[in-house]
Amino acid sequence: MDRKLVKQHSDYKWLLERSGKMRVDGIIYASEPLIAEMDNKVAEQIRNVASLPGIVAASFAMPDAHWGYGFCIGGVGAFDPAQDGIVSAGGVGFDIACGVRTLHTSLKAQDIEHRKT
Repeated sequence: MDRKLVKQHSDYKWLLERSGKMRVDGIIYASEPLIAEMDNKVAEQIRNVASLPGIVAASFAMPDAHWGYGFCIGGVGAFDPAQDGIVSAGGVGFDIACGVRTLHTSLKAQDIEHRKT
């Protein structure tokens, strides 16, 4: 990804500042080497999701982000129905082995609070 598209916020947090039709910022969680390997299409799709009605907080992308169909694969967005929020199957993923995953651990919120960035 072209580094001009993102602003480094911390070691693993990158910002795509709100511009144009974006309703919220875009945030990518990744190391610098992973950002360098990402296609510019990822940034475009993060911006597209950040422009959707009812989006809350930010348009996020995880370290495995790669461009997909509408949402980038590894993209995350939450939408408030009280603000005309949408429901989009594009956020689930369509390529092989992509989609929603759940992991159950014994960790409690206080166990990971110190790891937030």
